[in-house]
Amino acid sequence: MDGPERSCVGCRHKRAQADLIRLRLEAGRVRLARPGAPGRSAYLCPDPACLAAAGKRRAFGRAFRGPATVDDLFVDAFGRACDERKAVR
Repeated sequence: MDGPERSCVGCRHKRAQADLIRLRLEAGRVRLARPGAPGRSAYLCPDPACLAAAGKRRAFGRAFRGPATVDDLFVDAFGRACDERKAVR
């Protein structure tokens, strides 16, 4: 694998950072990170099952070291990001 590796907070598998979707916390809510956005981040595989697993395990609170809310806006944006990744591959 070329480049840095990160762990998915859902399935906990290590993958190339470029293969994962980067997330960050904005005002206590989980959001997709813009390229080059500063701050603590977490990563998810582009798979809705990993989002569900992360929610079930309460992984976002641990990854961001505090309360993290997953709302419908994020779930929709994550679904679109997953679809975009699948279209590219």
